[in-house]
Amino acid sequence: MNSGEIRSITGLRAIAALGVYVNHFGNPSWFPNRLSNIQSNGGFGVPFFFVLSGFVLTLAYEGKKLDARNFYVNRFARIGPTYYLALLIASTYIAITSFNLDHVFVSHLLGLQAWLPTSDSGFAFNGPGWTISVEIFFYALFPKLFSIFGRSHTLLGRWQVVISLGITVSIFPFLIHMYILGEMRGLENSYIWPYFLPIHYLGLFILGIGGFKARNSIQALLPSKFLQALLCDVIVTASTLLFFVINFKNPAHPLLANAAQFWLLGIPAALSITVLSVAPFSPLSRLLGSKLFWFAGKISMVFYLLHVPITWWVRRLFPMATYEVRFLSVLVATVLVHFLIELPANRLIKKFTIDLSSRLESSKK
Repeated sequence: MNSGEIRSITGLRAIAALGVYVNHFGNPSWFPNRLSNIQSNGGFGVPFFFVLSGFVLTLAYEGKKLDARNFYVNRFARIGPTYYLALLIASTYIAITSFNLDHVFVSHLLGLQAWLPTSDSGFAFNGPGWTISVEIFFYALFPKLFSIFGRSHTLLGRWQVVISLGITVSIFPFLIHMYILGEMRGLENSYIWPYFLPIHYLGLFILGIGGFKARNSIQALLPSKFLQALLCDVIVTASTLLFFVINFKNPAHPLLANAAQFWLLGIPAALSITVLSVAPFSPLSRLLGSKLFWFAGKISMVFYLLHVPITWWVRRLFPMATYEVRFLSVLVATVLVHFLIELPANRLIKKFTIDLSSRLESSKK
């Protein structure tokens, strides 16, 4: 723990973001064939982020009074500057060939693209931004969910009930995919982009909340730090191997592929995050919490939002650039944006909001 942060979980964010990059742009040429499934399964880093979001937000406000206005300001300060910078970079690139100032662009501007009926519209401009649109939906609900699930003395405040609810809410989109969208053939739009997409991922967010609430029970069940560390490393390693060995996106396994997106993935993800928080002293937790992994996790959101538009520009300006050069370009841009834009803008937005609130209070007096 460090000021309410669990460093190993921050480090895990870096691995998930790297998985998404590989999913979008492939494995490097020197990658061994036996690990080729990393490319196919890397996209599952996205629903992992949704589980993580529920966990981290609950951690941040544990034992605190959540003021909705301050919460929304902090959330915008966290994601807004990088989101709009990435949108600007992508839009500038698209403007070279074709650019329409229509409802699709407006939806991206407002962070509502995940509610559009097709993935072509939702992925337009900066494709990875659709996950921010889903997160905005979660942020809108979180103060209410926190109020409901945060009362430990009530039925809905028990972690068993919260996790069961998360799984239940996830089962409905799973059934929709299985019986309404039809047989899976690859990853067509009709499969990956149902109507009201943010609602389909809500169960994963709730699972993250339930995972955090289960921490104390796990610690009570295993008072020995050795057993906590052993359980932590076994669960995280087994969950990781699960996605390396089994290709959930293989059309030969449509049931697993559909279920993993909205349901099955949430269980090992919530377990891994929870046990890492319980055993920050385990060997794996120490590795993920090391300076390298921790810093990579801190910049992971910037990396995630910038990796597509930056790669577009590098390919256009330097057609002969290798895979490694493109990746390094994204990494350099990420570090620069993190220090020069993300952090300063975050502080500026919060300071401006505090000053504005003080002025309004003074004017009332």
